Amino acid sequence: MTGQSNNIIDFKLHTLGWKAFQDLSVTIMSDILGHNFQSFYDSHDGGRDGAFHGIWIDKQNGTKSGSFTVQCKFTSDYKKGIKVSDLKDDIEKAKRLAAKGLASHYVLFTNNQLTGNQDEQLRKVFEEIEGINSFTAFGKERISQIILESPRLRMLVPRIYGLGDLSQILDERAGEQAKAILDSLGDDISKFVLTGAFKKSTKALVEHGFVLLLGEPACGKSTIAASLALGALDEWGCSTFKICSSEDFRNHWNPNDPDRLFWVDDAFGATQVDWGAAISWTNTFSHLNAAIRQGAKVIFTSRDYIYKSAKRHLKETALPVIKASQVVINVQDISDVEKEQILYNHIKLGNQSHHYRVEIEPFLKDIANNKKFTPEIARRLGDPFFTQSLNINKFELVKFVENPVQLLIDIISTLDKSNISALALIFMRAGVLPSPIDLSEGENNALRLLGGTVDGVISALNSLKNSLTTLTYEDGQNVWRYKHPTIRDAFAQYIADDIELLEIYLTGAPLNKLFQEVACADIKMGGLKVIVPVSHYPLLINRMQSLNRKNWSDKRSFSNFLTKRCDHQFLSAYLKSNPNFLDSLKISRSILLDSDLEILTKYFEAGLLSDKKRKETVQSIHELAINDLDTQFGKESVKMLLTQDEFSSIKSDVKDKVISNMECIIDDLSSGYDNESDPEDHFSNLSYSLGDYEDIFLEDDEICTQLSTAKDWMENEVKELYKRRKPEHDEIYDDETHSVSANKTDRSIFDDVAT
Repeated sequence: MTGQSNNIIDFKLHTLGWKAFQDLSVTIMSDILGHNFQSFYDSHDGGRDGAFHGIWIDKQNGTKSGSFTVQCKFTSDYKKGIKVSDLKDDIEKAKRLAAKGLASHYVLFTNNQLTGNQDEQLRKVFEEIEGINSFTAFGKERISQIILESPRLRMLVPRIYGLGDLSQILDERAGEQAKAILDSLGDDISKFVLTGAFKKSTKALVEHGFVLLLGEPACGKSTIAASLALGALDEWGCSTFKICSSEDFRNHWNPNDPDRLFWVDDAFGATQVDWGAAISWTNTFSHLNAAIRQGAKVIFTSRDYIYKSAKRHLKETALPVIKASQVVINVQDISDVEKEQILYNHIKLGNQSHHYRVEIEPFLKDIANNKKFTPEIARRLGDPFFTQSLNINKFELVKFVENPVQLLIDIISTLDKSNISALALIFMRAGVLPSPIDLSEGENNALRLLGGTVDGVISALNSLKNSLTTLTYEDGQNVWRYKHPTIRDAFAQYIADDIELLEIYLTGAPLNKLFQEVACADIKMGGLKVIVPVSHYPLLINRMQSLNRKNWSDKRSFSNFLTKRCDHQFLSAYLKSNPNFLDSLKISRSILLDSDLEILTKYFEAGLLSDKKRKETVQSIHELAINDLDTQFGKESVKMLLTQDEFSSIKSDVKDKVISNMECIIDDLSSGYDNESDPEDHFSNLSYSLGDYEDIFLEDDEICTQLSTAKDWMENEVKELYKRRKPEHDEIYDDETHSVSANKTDRSIFDDVAT
């Protein structure tokens, strides 16, 4: 889009490569022109890259019917026009196809320049072939015009957005937002590949207004999300809001301006489940569902193992669309052909020398077929920053692909003090460093310890841009981030081996990140980056004094840290520094396990809970069980707090005062229904309790019969409440999956990677 020819925007189609140009042509035929198009194996196409049989409705030439043959001709010479002599072999193939009745109409797609005279000459040659009734050519100018006029095509092939000046296809407001999204991607959008996952994601967003992108780190979730955001901005005019929490969603959702796209990276936690975030989103699902119904679009991303852990605690009934298989996309399910295209794009369009491309070309197919291959590996292989010490041989390349974090650590260890300081500051700011840089006293002290300076950091951030760092525009300001989350993972491991750097991290990193990434015990768990040595316990405990435990999310993170990541020595040290801590804990009803109760059971298990506090806790558990349908007394971790007599007493009271009175409890709940909330949600707490009671009284047949009857009553009440509820249109989501297969080819996609 950098130049124009005859007032037509000239998209740089020559940068696509032959396979991507063929894919673009297929998309134009099938999705834009609406033809039932079949593409062929490249080495067995018989002179056809594609074909269809049916009716062609052309705006200029009326209707055509019969058999259609489609052929693509690609050139990397952007100035070259096309001549009859360039199609000598294709003309001979066209004669054979026409003789078989397979080419009543011949369609040519080419990124060559196509003048009126050239088009006339080509048409004359092809239409003189017996059996060919018409010839239609789509040259560079005509294809560029289709791209310009079709937001849908640009959404389906988002790589187009990276080919030049957005101001020529988007209005000023949309252009500014699109530029911010493109800035976050750097030049990755120009290397984007139409994977099956992207196509499914686009379909989900169009048909359901929601998509959940799942996958391992470095598999391309954020790139797909950004591409979808660009498409939504272009196709529907959706303002894009990249948000971090359910609270952000509530702040930005406006029913009077529904054309908004909400993009949430790592919705349920960055490196492990953030239960606070998961439960907060669950409580917001009904609002999210209402927004989608009114026209909003929503994109969630999550590491697959985190979503699997969080899923069992999400109230999916409040967001029915999340249960549909069509909107849950496993991004890492990339076909071999797609992997090769991704690698081709990064090598061909990267910054590597011609010598490097020639040297690595024989190994590219094996690299793409390696089970550990990811799009991020392809990006690094295309960037000299990551390969300057790489020896091009099979052994070293396998190591590069299969040990990416260790290789990053090795690279980080070779950086100078300014570069290390720059990465450390982003790390200490939880991955988001506002620009211009304004450092706190603690951060300035950290810089001095690292041997860095502010001037050096500013220079380093720019020198690392698009390799280890990226500068994006978010919420009205520029911010520095790591280019990819795995860089943060590598830096965390790097500092774990350096006591001085560890002290800087513990002093400066946000507490919520510390709670997710460090442990004060010799344990192994997902997302763990640093094990804090005993010598640094006082430093961390001092940091924890600033925590606001009145905030629900912070309280839950604090509890998870103490109960799952801390040994006896740390628990004892924390209690010694906060002698009134255990007395301040107050338990409440919870479906899972109350955070304060979880801490109390942990301290009891460690032998650090007084008998007085234990008895007070048991009394609270008993009262909650009778008055609030609470079932925490039946959880194994809580049973440790109870004597056998205490447990039996609670069970007896629940049996006599709760279960025997279930009909009245259900009637009271029905009477309190507001006719607006989801009936299943209204009864969800009781439903959870009934399920737990069945486990607790498993050996009591009489109670189990009563519970079964109570569940029937509850289900009948829910049905009645649905009838009373204000009717809403419910979309029906089936579980049918739509597979997208890519054609395998005997022709190597890497044929021209070094040219």
